[in-house]
Amino acid sequence: MALAPSHLALQAAVDGNLRLLKEMAKKMDLRVVKDDNRKTLLHLAAAKGHFEFCKLMIEEWGLDVNSLTTEGESTTLMAAFSGSIPVLQYLIDRGGDPGMATSRGSTPLHEAAEHGHCEAARLLLSKGVPVDPLNHRGTPLHLAVAKDQDETAKILLEHGADPNRVIHHVFSPLVMACCAASLKCMKLLVEAGANVNFKSSFGPSALMMAVDDGLTDIVKYLLEVGADPNIPDHHGRIPIMCAGHFGQRDLVEILFPRTKPIPSIPYWSVDGIIETMKYMPLDAQDAVSVEEHIADAKSRGKEAFAKGEYLAAIYFYGLNYEGATDAFMEALKLDPESDEIKKALRQCPCFHSLSLII
Repeated sequence: MALAPSHLALQAAVDGNLRLLKEMAKKMDLRVVKDDNRKTLLHLAAAKGHFEFCKLMIEEWGLDVNSLTTEGESTTLMAAFSGSIPVLQYLIDRGGDPGMATSRGSTPLHEAAEHGHCEAARLLLSKGVPVDPLNHRGTPLHLAVAKDQDETAKILLEHGADPNRVIHHVFSPLVMACCAASLKCMKLLVEAGANVNFKSSFGPSALMMAVDDGLTDIVKYLLEVGADPNIPDHHGRIPIMCAGHFGQRDLVEILFPRTKPIPSIPYWSVDGIIETMKYMPLDAQDAVSVEEHIADAKSRGKEAFAKGEYLAAIYFYGLNYEGATDAFMEALKLDPESDEIKKALRQCPCFHSLSLII
């Protein structure tokens, strides 16, 4: 069955088939051609970095440089995603908005930062766009460090990005960098003034996360720059307890000189900590505090889920299997390959149950 001319035009824009696109231009008005998400031919060409296509579409066929998709995505956002400086510069010169946000708050700078497009980030910042716009996943700095994009992170910090901005009451840029095991990004953030001891009432510190993940180099670095190993997480645990519970001797040895003795561990030594913690529950709390914690977490999880903030919902639903499952499934629909989603899931106490459905 032959494809409709509109489908052929859309495919030509993606593939860079100029000959076919010109043929379609003789048969139909290319300005009205859109895919199911209301992406125009200009959106598709910009996303692929097809400069000559973009010129033809605007100058000869009259496509609107500021047309938006169903989600509010602009052509400049697509160009920033591609990282094509000629396309991005051209669209801005033709009146494209360099700071246009989608319905979920994503801007061209978010795309440039997350995908490591340094020159695109510099170009956008030179046009005066805000350095810390917030979308459902964070600021451009959050996205850059979560993907180990140290060069774009450096550019953002040089332009005044906030290294201590917290999203969803849990995720600071330093915590996001730790999620990515990015020591380079963590160093940049600390040099820019990131608080190494930040810990929300619902989340771990960067040091606790590093210990949980067995990131020895990051643990050493955080201790060197002032991270306090005596700060408990939302379950009342301190890093050495987790290291001991999982038998991570090297981390227990690193943390031991800087950790204050714990009364519930009778033999305060590396061996004593490992032997005691092997049999001690990590999340022991009194019943009232547990109930309060679960109720508050569920409330925050429900609020985040309703807003479509599935990464945060997974985190807050961590003590509730059904809620975490729903949030996880919705998040996967949005981004099946997201390392952030998988990381948030692994931080949930219900991870082992959820892992059975993945």
